[in-house]
Amino acid sequence: MFKKYLLVIIVLSLFTACGSKKQIAEVTLGTEQTVAYKSLGNGVAAISLLFFKNNTFQLNFKSIPQPETDDKPVVRSEKGTYTAEGNWKTLQFLSNGFDATALFDAQYNNPNEVEVLSENTVKVNTDEQAITIWGILCERE
Repeated sequence: MFKKYLLVIIVLSLFTACGSKKQIAEVTLGTEQTVAYKSLGNGVAAISLLFFKNNTFQLNFKSIPQPETDDKPVVRSEKGTYTAEGNWKTLQFLSNGFDATALFDAQYNNPNEVEVLSENTVKVNTDEQAITIWGILCERE
């Protein structure tokens, strides 16, 4: 239980620190989804990763504060573009200062599902029925 609190605090501080420097390049999301991953019920966060036909994506994250705390939920929405090589999509997050390693932690990810290439570049195998984001299982819809 303590690890969950510590993880939430670390992510909150990471997002807060990055938020003030964030400059978002504009991207127009597509209207037709090709693949979507959404988190299963849990007491930590609601997460979705949506891929669109025009090679754009959106990652939505909302933390779920613990009942015994006064914490406010952390809400983030990150956009970007991707390229495809077979089932692997290489996601390029467009926000300056966004650190993909905070959400795609190698400790929790299966290398057959997700590979972090840099702070703003991640490869995702969209052939997988589930991937792990921030230690939370997200199922393909």
